[in-house]
Amino acid sequence: MRYEFHAITMLIVALAAVAVIFLLRKSNRLSILIGLLSWIALSAYFIIEAVVIRATTAPYSFMNQPMSDLGVTACGTDTYVLASYAICSPYHWLMNWTFFLTGLAVLMGAVLLYPLWPKVRSAKIASIFIGIFGVSYGISGIIPADIHFYWHTFTALPGMIVQIPAMILISIAIYKKMPRLFWWTMICTTVTSAALFSLFLQPVLTSLPGGLLQRILYASVYIWLTGTAIGLWSRGYDI
Repeated sequence: MRYEFHAITMLIVALAAVAVIFLLRKSNRLSILIGLLSWIALSAYFIIEAVVIRATTAPYSFMNQPMSDLGVTACGTDTYVLASYAICSPYHWLMNWTFFLTGLAVLMGAVLLYPLWPKVRSAKIASIFIGIFGVSYGISGIIPADIHFYWHTFTALPGMIVQIPAMILISIAIYKKMPRLFWWTMICTTVTSAALFSLFLQPVLTSLPGGLLQRILYASVYIWLTGTAIGLWSRGYDI
């Protein structure tokens, strides 16, 4: 199917999701359940990415190539500015939908689970940052790198950074009331921060595996959100 069809469908789904979030924004058991399931579902990303990588018909390096290459809609070399190598991902549509739905799931959880956090300003700001992370990540699925490289890159940049202050602020909000979740958050914050720092060093230390570091950067957030949702669920929604 053509890129335009998928992009328009994603936008329709996004509008419908925003309407659902608006309707469910007040805390109730249904909204909390949807929020928890949204974050737990993030773990499916790893399975889908493995399927897409397996389907590629041009050599793909998990260690060195960015995740965005799996969503490139055309086969060949020079498909976008930085891709002088061959790319061919027949399941690019599945990867782009996964980027989009992953971002949407993050956003839904950020809004619907906000009532579970302590009523402090740091938790509110952190929830906004998590929502920005989700929006940033979701847009990368709507605009693949070969369709418009600069918009794809520009909109993805916030999602590489905002999760770190979000996790730090959540830690500040919960360190007294939820000590186990506090330490879980601190561990994941350390991992994603180290990955981001290493990516900044890659232009100098070219031997660093950029693809792997990018995956660690994002995977640490998915795993944190999934583990956080499970931890909140185990408390019976009663914070």
